[in-house]
Amino acid sequence: MKHKHGGADGLEDTRVRHIKEYEKLDNEEDRLRRSRQMYDAYIMRELLSCTHTFSKQAVEHVQSHLSKKQVTATLFQPYIEEICESLRGDIFQKFMESDKFTRFCQWKNVELNIHLTMNDFSVHRIIGRGGFGEVYGCRKADTGKIISTHVMREIPLVLLGRSLPIVPAKWRFPAGQLGVILLPPTWYAMKCLDKKRVKMKQGETLALNERIMLSLVSTGDCPFIVCMTYAFHTPDKLCFILDLMNGGDMHYHLSQHGVFSEKEMRFYASEIILGLEHMHTRFVVYRDLKPANILLDEHGHVRISDLGLACDFSKKKPHASVGTHGYMAPEVLQKGTSYDSSADWFSLGCMLFKLLRGHSPFRQHKTKDKHEIDRMTLTVNVQLPDAFSPELRSLLEGLLQRDVSQRLGCCGGGAQEVKEHIFFKGIDWQHVYLRKYPPPLIPPRGEVNAADAFDIGSFDEEDTKGIKLLDCDQDLYKNFPLVISERWQQEVVETIYDAVNADTDKIEARKRAKNKQLGQEEDYALGKDCIMHGFMLKLGNPFLTQWQRRYFYLFPNRLEWRGEGDSRQNLLTMDQILSVEETQIKDRKCILFRIKGGKQFVLQCESDPEFAQWLKELTCTFTEAQRLLRRAPKFLNKPRTTILEFSKPPLCHRNSSGL
Repeated sequence: MKHKHGGADGLEDTRVRHIKEYEKLDNEEDRLRRSRQMYDAYIMRELLSCTHTFSKQAVEHVQSHLSKKQVTATLFQPYIEEICESLRGDIFQKFMESDKFTRFCQWKNVELNIHLTMNDFSVHRIIGRGGFGEVYGCRKADTGKIISTHVMREIPLVLLGRSLPIVPAKWRFPAGQLGVILLPPTWYAMKCLDKKRVKMKQGETLALNERIMLSLVSTGDCPFIVCMTYAFHTPDKLCFILDLMNGGDMHYHLSQHGVFSEKEMRFYASEIILGLEHMHTRFVVYRDLKPANILLDEHGHVRISDLGLACDFSKKKPHASVGTHGYMAPEVLQKGTSYDSSADWFSLGCMLFKLLRGHSPFRQHKTKDKHEIDRMTLTVNVQLPDAFSPELRSLLEGLLQRDVSQRLGCCGGGAQEVKEHIFFKGIDWQHVYLRKYPPPLIPPRGEVNAADAFDIGSFDEEDTKGIKLLDCDQDLYKNFPLVISERWQQEVVETIYDAVNADTDKIEARKRAKNKQLGQEEDYALGKDCIMHGFMLKLGNPFLTQWQRRYFYLFPNRLEWRGEGDSRQNLLTMDQILSVEETQIKDRKCILFRIKGGKQFVLQCESDPEFAQWLKELTCTFTEAQRLLRRAPKFLNKPRTTILEFSKPPLCHRNSSGL
């Protein structure tokens, strides 16, 4: 999440923002002008006032490049690195002690309580079909409703070095604050896998693997991969919520547009290379690179899609023979031979050849015999047309090397080897990443650049009629739901972040004023042996039909509470309680106290984790109190009344740590 700080950390925030703006500039002239302005405004001014806290090496790096007018996009990278390092130290500690950290925890709590279902999406026309299911265009049905934050779950705060069983009240947005917030409609592609079809084809491992691979590559903001934002499942479907690419795939455009020129192919190759680089740095080999899996957005930029065959090679290299014939590397075809990202560079060579010639290099005569295609891949040296430029011939010869040790991209440099090839001379890779180069083909707007829904067809439900989904089948998917944190946070920052923060600040200001009038509930427990305190709902009124929100304090010998706007303090002593039990009222878990005289006292918590904690502490406190009462001498004085009221509760101060 973004945060706006004052002081030194606010200055760093501004400096980083200006550097990021500089990196996005298109031409060298603009970068030269902006870099000089930034040097004067930050570096020179601080050097003259002896307040520059960065290293001599960082200063000399910028000065040296500016003097030579070498203003690349990475000119200020040493400063970015040193700023990030400083943020890990004192500045982060100050952040943890600030209200901004509380706000961060409030947003994190919202994120961790997202529970999506099919009802959260409005599903539109089908745009594709695969072996296990279909892909649909969809949008959020509620145009961005964020669920109320009164439902909590445990938040493991690694940075605090401990795990909290209950989210503290201050780390939650005020109740009802995030009821319904309207956002601009967000469109996605929904990939739905039929669980019965997955079971019938024994594809459970493939389905779960795709979810894992998507989670690995969907972080880090790569604009050249179809990334996932959410994953969830229903009793009969596995659903991936992905980037919507409405420009069609390269196979479709190859059939409509015809083959591409070298210049056009260079554009697509450069964006695909950055997509592969993103995967490979996360130790993911794609294994199914082909035109049909390269999708265009509405502007004509491309993304790699469908990670069903992708594989993590960080711990163990794969050796399975998977992929599409005509694009598979020799080492993939050789059963039992392990491989890594090398397979993708060979597939890239095959795909680029097809963009230029209309067919795979190993389908010279449009043969559909898979065995013949595989034989040619393993034995035949590709004959490149004379019309290819020397630079292109060198690139394809390097990528299509059967010997992995000689293949371009496999000699220790990875994607950097490919990017430095002479074919890409003059390419500014930062411009590629920022998608500054104009695409050679812009998909027609207002048209569906895909097969007609009738042509896509549908599954025959008779195929899965006899398949039954058992509890053990559903257990396989218990950890399937996922929210990609970075992508959700980015969506929030770009839409409602500032508005919600402003509204929440107002609500919390009113709440603080009200708490002051109530006697400052949290301060009341300081200096006492308070075990636990917080809001709960009490079943009240003479007919016990209305839930009343009250603030409770649990002490070793009593339970105290009071209402909002009520200065009276109510008290229930442990010696008047006969039992503490768990019960249910209208499907909600409740805590039932049986009190002497045949009376009952019922409490309800605002979340399941809070209920579990309150029930545990109340039960333990009651049990211990009863043990002590049994040991105490029997007094003959009159029994105390069940409920006592104090008109003015004693006030004292406590530290900020809570209980």
